[in-house]
Amino acid sequence: MSHIESSFGGYSIRDDASHYEKMPEADNAEHFQDHAGLFLWGVAGDVDLFFGGTMYHIGGRKWGFGDAAFNQSLLLITPNGSNDRTMVDNEFVSNRMDPMRRFDFKETVDDERVVWQAGNRELIFQAPTWTLRGEHFGADVDVRLTALGKPVDYHGDWAGMVERGVAGNEVLCRGEGTCTYGGTTYTLETGWGVRERTFLGKNFDVPSLLGTGSGYLWSWTFSEDIKVFYFSQSGSGHHAGRVFLKDRIIDFGGEQTTAEVLDTWTDPLTHETKATRMLITMHSEQGDLELEIKTWRRMVFGFHLVGAYTTHTGKTGRANGRFALPDGTSIPIDDQLCYIEHGFATPIIAA
Repeated sequence: MSHIESSFGGYSIRDDASHYEKMPEADNAEHFQDHAGLFLWGVAGDVDLFFGGTMYHIGGRKWGFGDAAFNQSLLLITPNGSNDRTMVDNEFVSNRMDPMRRFDFKETVDDERVVWQAGNRELIFQAPTWTLRGEHFGADVDVRLTALGKPVDYHGDWAGMVERGVAGNEVLCRGEGTCTYGGTTYTLETGWGVRERTFLGKNFDVPSLLGTGSGYLWSWTFSEDIKVFYFSQSGSGHHAGRVFLKDRIIDFGGEQTTAEVLDTWTDPLTHETKATRMLITMHSEQGDLELEIKTWRRMVFGFHLVGAYTTHTGKTGRANGRFALPDGTSIPIDDQLCYIEHGFATPIIAA
């Protein structure tokens, strides 16, 4: 396999290909999860659409088998009018990832692209674009993400993967395409996306990453002039507070960010009481963010391993706030697409 560079700022095509084979065989025999996902948020008429499609190449004792692939499909349709903004027990599309539902993993790499295939889904890596096509779990998609900037590490770079046992990055993107479900085809008018590419080694299975504490919080807000990312994970200790402007990215440390719960809701499916409205702040000499996120639709998904299972909830809605630069410039965030996701792990004592 070559290390051909794409037109994406010297980004190596090989970085999107499989990484598990770099790890010691004994490590992979315990656990590996080599995955890539496209997440897309957009407006489709009178609804906001969130779609997530991820392909997982996984295996090892913690999964209960040697080598296979999962597909993940997430679809959440949220009314975007001003009169229907209360959290309800809504319908959604999602699936759990477990050993009972798996496919053969197929990969091809050439000088121009990397292609992963599992079941009826095909994920094409051709940085600075990524395309997901095909049907899974009733959702038939043809979506494409185009990078707005370079990849940003949030589990560490690929060069240090073998030593750490974990690596990965995300790329902020424009999003476009269609999703057909239940006889209705949704076409995005305004779309934003995130391409995620991650490897998790023997000590970084999803339940271990979430830990037995507060789990994690993963949040995005999108507008034309500014995007905001917030991530905190108890099991790994990883944290990211990040503001994307048109001409730069501003990072904030853990001590420079806060996430305050303003309203909660008890989900009748999971019996969790979690945030539906939050205030996220980031303060440094490079700028000050105040962002209120309000959500009113949710979905639930999870991972099922031999020793534990996880429960994740993703919520969509709109955000309002502003980002102030040191020179006095203020960038408003007025009723913009937003998403928050949280999750926790439950050990299986008998395992």
